[in-house]
Amino acid sequence: MKTESDPQFNTKLLQVICQLHEWENQHLHLVQSQAGRYLYLSLVKQLIEEKRDQPSALLKGIYHNQDLSERALRYKIREFEDEGLIKFEANQVDKRSKKIVPTEDLLQTLESHSHEFGRILGTKFLVFPKK
Repeated sequence: MKTESDPQFNTKLLQVICQLHEWENQHLHLVQSQAGRYLYLSLVKQLIEEKRDQPSALLKGIYHNQDLSERALRYKIREFEDEGLIKFEANQVDKRSKKIVPTEDLLQTLESHSHEFGRILGTKFLVFPKK
């Protein structure tokens, strides 16, 4: 297995990151800002760690990013909603809080993103399927 001290491995990995970044700039316009990228990746992380059919409990906690203003995050959340990527649901336990629910469009975007990442990764590395 290659280690972080292998310059050829590191160069190939950096090439994958750059190619993925180019694809994201062409196909994921909402992640071109720091706030958009943070929101998108937070949603992706939540979806990967939880079951997809369960709404996210993320809305209240998403404003705890010290590098981004609450205003920038509110704007991006509104933009994601306007684009049809998310919707909101009242929390069944605490009606004052809302949950972000991914729409089918966000799930399709995630699927395309994941597929492209795998394709790009496969151009630089030999990827074995998990058994």
